[in-house]
This record gives sequence, structure tokens and C-alpha cells, in this order.
Amino acid sequence: MIGKKPGLGPDNGEATSMIGESSSFDGTLEVSGNLRVDGKFTGKIRVSETLVVGRNGLVDADVNTKCAVVAGTIKGNIHASEKITLQSGSRLEGEMVTSRLVIEEGVSFQGSCNTAQGAATGASSNGRSNAGGEDAKALQEKIEEVAEQLARK
Repeated sequence: MIGKKPGLGPDNGEATSMIGESSSFDGTLEVSGNLRVDGKFTGKIRVSETLVVGRNGLVDADVNTKCAVVAGTIKGNIHASEKITLQSGSRLEGEMVTSRLVIEEGVSFQGSCNTAQGAATGASSNGRSNAGGEDAKALQEKIEEVAEQLARK
């Protein structure tokens, strides 16, 4: 089911469209506002605000959004201009590009990640960014820590 339901996504005043748990969608989807996926989506997604992938949600797609909150599974590349949050138990296979990244304990991640300041909006002319270097270093250390935890399992 695709419909607009209040209270299912972030509280930013935007309407939330939803792909329900028993639903699947193949194709290209452009959403003005928020999108919550509790079912299965295959294709391409462009969301103007926030994409939420519920615990049972499976997204096999290339994603462009402002923010993403992932509790389920994404297989594909995700480009978020502001922030990606991977919640405990979530799984991501692919490339992430974002300015800010939150990874909770218990996440499965296989792929690459670019979190340099400006990465989500394009790199500088020389392809490098020094802004937020300390934050980037701390984030890289966190990513390496999570990778080590996953390798031990």
C-alpha cells in the first residue's frame, strides 16, 4: 500500500508516503516529503526529505535523499545530503555518501563510505576537503571499530 499516513516518519511537517509490510514496488519512485518502506522496494528512489526503512523493510535500489533512517536492509548505493542513521540490526550493502553518519552497535555494513564534509553536495575542485577533519577522523575510527567487531563474528 502506498498512502499518506501521519506519525509514521520524522516530525518535520512533511507528509509521509508508505510502502506497507505486505507490499512490494518495482520501478522508480520520487517522493516530495518523507517515505517509509516496511515492505520491499526494487529500483530507484528519490526522496526530498527523509527515507525511513522499517525493521522488515528491504530496499534494493539506488537512493537519493536528504536524510535516511535505516532499521531494515538496503542493497544499493545511498546518497544523503544531510545524514544517514543505521540503527541496531540494520544491514547495508553498497556505497554511502553523506555529510553525517550515525552507526549503532549491531549494524551489518559491507561496502564503502564517504563522509567528508561536502561529500554529499560534491567535493572541492581538487577532490579533497579539510573541513571537519577531526570529526572525520573520529568517524573513521568508529567505522574501523565496527568493522573489527563484524570480522570477529
